[in-house]
Amino acid sequence: MTALRFLPLALCTVAGAVIGYVLMLVMSGRGLMAPVLDYSALFSMGAVSVITLALGIRVKRFTSGRTKHRVEPIAAARILVLAQAGAYAGAVICGWHLSLMSALLAATGPSPTATRAIVLACAGGLMVIIGFIVQYLCKLPPEDTDENTDGAQGYATD
Repeated sequence: MTALRFLPLALCTVAGAVIGYVLMLVMSGRGLMAPVLDYSALFSMGAVSVITLALGIRVKRFTSGRTKHRVEPIAAARILVLAQAGAYAGAVICGWHLSLMSALLAATGPSPTATRAIVLACAGGLMVIIGFIVQYLCKLPPEDTDENTDGAQGYATD
């Protein structure tokens, strides 16, 4: 499994921004409202982030030997995949709402919709940060065996 990298996340953010901006132009040309998520989306984004972080902490506690509850390697790998998926989703949501926020602020100035776009862009950025944190928490300590003495650190699926 590969680690999260900044460039693919940045490309997802740019893709979300471009698609969001084009969709906003099309919708506003037809007299429709800007496609900004509602505040209720924060609950699901927050739930995913909190659960992912809690599971990552559980993996870290097991790998550091601070708990007796065993974490299966497949479960740890799935937690890592959840963290990475959350980071990519957060990057797209962040880009989407950044483009809408900038267009709305330029067109109408401060408004409730622009404020909602700012809040949701920040929430998407927080999902990206939590993805990186959980990825770090899911790192395995270096193995101290005769077969592997290079001391390289891997992730939960190595």
